[in-house]
Amino acid sequence: MLELAEQTACAGWGDIRCDRGRHASIFVRASGCRYGRMLVVSQSTLVTGLPVDLETLRLLEAISRSGSLGRAATSVGISQQAASSRITSTERRLGRTLLVRSRAGSALTEHGLLVCEWGRPLLEAATTFERSLHTLMTGASDALLVAASQTVSEALMPRWMTAAADRVRVRLESGNSDWVVDEVRSGRAHLGFTETPDEADGLASTVLGVDELLVVVSPGHAWASKSEPVTAAHLASTPLVSRESGSGTRRTLELALGIDPALMAEPAAQLSSTGAIRAAIAGGVGPGVISSLLVEDDLRAGRLVTVPAAVDLRRPFRAVWSASPSAGARDLLAVIATLQHSPHSSAR
Repeated sequence: MLELAEQTACAGWGDIRCDRGRHASIFVRASGCRYGRMLVVSQSTLVTGLPVDLETLRLLEAISRSGSLGRAATSVGISQQAASSRITSTERRLGRTLLVRSRAGSALTEHGLLVCEWGRPLLEAATTFERSLHTLMTGASDALLVAASQTVSEALMPRWMTAAADRVRVRLESGNSDWVVDEVRSGRAHLGFTETPDEADGLASTVLGVDELLVVVSPGHAWASKSEPVTAAHLASTPLVSRESGSGTRRTLELALGIDPALMAEPAAQLSSTGAIRAAIAGGVGPGVISSLLVEDDLRAGRLVTVPAAVDLRRPFRAVWSASPSAGARDLLAVIATLQHSPHSSAR
């Protein structure tokens, strides 16, 4: 247990402290903030004095992705009533409202988005720890290590992994496109998937499909009824809900606008997850630019509205690898190629 906890800490997730007994405890920090003391007692239990526990963080993250308390509850394996009670109890302990409910669905408040953002390193650390335990228990060392950008991870990898399950076992990690390239170059990942127009120097690659970004706003935003396409200059001068530097989505937008990124307006919010971005846009924080693959449900439900744009916001999905791809990488790419040519393919 201690060795696994030390591996988690060394991987960059936190600082290790040792209770020379049955357990190891981990402190996780992000952006210079200590989130609390986490006592590892099992793969899914967090013992902490903080008012937000690990399972509630998972629930909030699921709400930010789905825009629905019911769907989020199902995804984490609890009833909607239990989910609602958990949120209400957490709000009472924090003294802040985390969730607003409406006929259109559920959305995180500004405080809810902040809790999600601050808690994400904790969830990632827990996931890394659980995977390490699984590897220890199963002796699994032959998995294909895949690093994928967030749109690919959320919209495409589940289908690809399911289709390839009988040929290759995939261990997936998610980050932005720059991180993916670094993971492949360092050898920490056997295969990477990016969503940026830039090719990765020194890596082999192949284009798998084309994705289209959309300008979207909340139904109450002034642009929601706009019939004339928004111009590049207007987009550049508007504070947008944005991804962080290094993401393929942000890089695509910067290249499409054709100006120095330093001359663009400061973001209305800069967030690192798709769910938080969708929730912020739907909550009226500002317009945003996001993959069409990730907002289909929001558009159908009326939580978001598309705005015509006078810029080309298409970008490629690429597979990248160093030297010769492994047998597992070749198997996965072959499955993806078959799926991409099927009539139900998502990536164009």
